[in-house]
Amino acid sequence: MVHLPIAASVLAAVAAMVGLLINKKEVYLVWAVLSLAALATVPPALITGIAAAKGRLNEEGKPYIQSGLVVDRTPANSRIFTHQAIGAGGTLLACLLAAAAIARLRGRNVNRFLLACLAVLLAVLWGIGGHLGGEELWGPDTFPAFQQN
Repeated sequence: MVHLPIAASVLAAVAAMVGLLINKKEVYLVWAVLSLAALATVPPALITGIAAAKGRLNEEGKPYIQSGLVVDRTPANSRIFTHQAIGAGGTLLACLLAAAAIARLRGRNVNRFLLACLAVLLAVLWGIGGHLGGEELWGPDTFPAFQQN
């Protein structure tokens, strides 16, 4: 579930870059659909991420989220806090790109260089954020099979 927004954003970035080389409406149709898919797949990732953060314990033995929906900003939570902050920033950027996608689908001409820059930025943000979250979830401290002999 968490891979869908990242994959859609990476593919949207590729489509936006191709759009710089081949300025055809079909390329931007692909970009628009992928940008909308990236945003549409965020809610399930957020819900499962927040549930996981409430149910997992940090190195101090406390849940990452003790109340509300945001990871507590403590030294023990620094990596997950950064993961959540990058994800939230990416989600805001995904909203902007989705609005641009809707505008493009309605026939408006959106600056393709700006689209490409924003699409690549989103893919990089979510890629880094996903790496941090995955590393925290599946790293040597939390995944026993990862332990080296």
